[in-house]
Amino acid sequence: MAKINDDVLRLFLDFIEVDALDSIASAHPVFHEARMASRYATVRLNKRDRDSKRFIAHLSQEWVGRHVKSVAIQPWLVDPRTKSPRSKTENAITRCMEILDPHYTKKKAEQRLQKRLTKDTVRVQNALEVMKNVQEYIIEWDGDPNYHPEFYHAFVLPPLEAWSSHLISLSICLPPSTFNSLARVRLPHLETLSVQFDTGNLSESDTMHLYDGFIVFINNLKDSLTSLKVSSTCSSLNLNLSRIFRRMGTFPRLRKISLSIPFDGGHLPDPLAFADFVAKHHSSLKDLSIVTSRCTAHSKTGGDPEHVNWIQHILTSFHIPFPRLTAFEVALRPLRGPLDTLGHFIDMHSTTLQSLSLADRGLDVMDLQRLFLSPHMAWDGLHELRFKAQTVTAPLLTCIAHLLPDLKACSLESADVDFEHPSFVPLNLVSSKGGVPVMAECSTPRSIERDRHALIHWGLQRLVINTPQNLHSSDKAQHQMCLLKDKLGAYLPGLNASLFCKL
Repeated sequence: MAKINDDVLRLFLDFIEVDALDSIASAHPVFHEARMASRYATVRLNKRDRDSKRFIAHLSQEWVGRHVKSVAIQPWLVDPRTKSPRSKTENAITRCMEILDPHYTKKKAEQRLQKRLTKDTVRVQNALEVMKNVQEYIIEWDGDPNYHPEFYHAFVLPPLEAWSSHLISLSICLPPSTFNSLARVRLPHLETLSVQFDTGNLSESDTMHLYDGFIVFINNLKDSLTSLKVSSTCSSLNLNLSRIFRRMGTFPRLRKISLSIPFDGGHLPDPLAFADFVAKHHSSLKDLSIVTSRCTAHSKTGGDPEHVNWIQHILTSFHIPFPRLTAFEVALRPLRGPLDTLGHFIDMHSTTLQSLSLADRGLDVMDLQRLFLSPHMAWDGLHELRFKAQTVTAPLLTCIAHLLPDLKACSLESADVDFEHPSFVPLNLVSSKGGVPVMAECSTPRSIERDRHALIHWGLQRLVINTPQNLHSSDKAQHQMCLLKDKLGAYLPGLNASLFCKL
């Protein structure tokens, strides 16, 4: 029988389920290579146990390591630090040695610890050395002050220097004292960088010079960087990111910028430092994300509105629209703040935005009207919308159909879903002379027909509703989804509607 060409077999791989590769891997070298590439493309090392040691030893073989494309490491604590119970003879020797040296037991424990650290370090380094094709590297510190510096010395610089010619994506969260070592690293092909800062209870003066090396490192990426994400932990009590943004240069290829800090704004005392950095990339920026996490344990803002309104300060500083901005994600903070600033910003970009995500604050029909109902807006290109709703109802969806007729995908997060109303309630959307949108107090035959027309011609193809676990598992939620599909399906028969549990 004629031998099938390898290239033909590779075409077959497009139609074979990944799970099925195990059963056919021995049939041909092409299938074996595909199985290896699938199984070992991504590896994660985060603990010290028997299975992990065996797995790392397996990865240390060249025929396995060459398939690894993504590596994630979360350095672990070597434990226990004390030796198991000893024999009577050894106990007697130990007691004698303690008479001669009161610190004998502590020194022996430290020696055992260093021996374990050395073994773990060498074991992982041997595995990393044979991984010649790594394109993505993730190294995460969990914020525990009781970490082993030896691991970070071994797992940061050596791998980065070894992979410098082909590393494309890097995600780091390191102990503060480690950042300065990055100054010597050159990654000429790095496109995506994600960095998380965790300074714990260090004072601002203590952290002032800890990131000098990081500034050198990131500015050396000016010719390749296309995506930058900066985040900080709520446990960082005195972090000042404004200092870092002020010292960052311009990255001609940068397309995506993401910032995530605690919502009180204390980590960005000068919001314009970040705004100026974003403005440097006015002509190239396509994706902007400004989101929040929970507040720091001891907020230094003290409720100062100059800090609390840090997102508003950033958005109001942009007087000229970004000509290529297609995706925008923003946290609506403070929760009860006015939406005017956001409305003005998205108004400026209504002709370019394709994806919009509004986080943290629950919106209702009137909020949506304030944001999207404007004679100056043209929402022909907005195809994806994500936001948190106070309650997902028929009037809410009808309102979206009016405001965003070309929307293709909508993702809603809500703790309440209610479609008990007999039909999709007509909305009579009008605008006052001052440009502030309002809802008519009553419906007319004309407005009812207009609502039906909006729903029938709505371009929506996918609707996702994310609910808390307690609601998702309830009979009420499933009943509400049945009502939604029945009622909205009459207007949009091809709609794919799903209910998901928000973890």
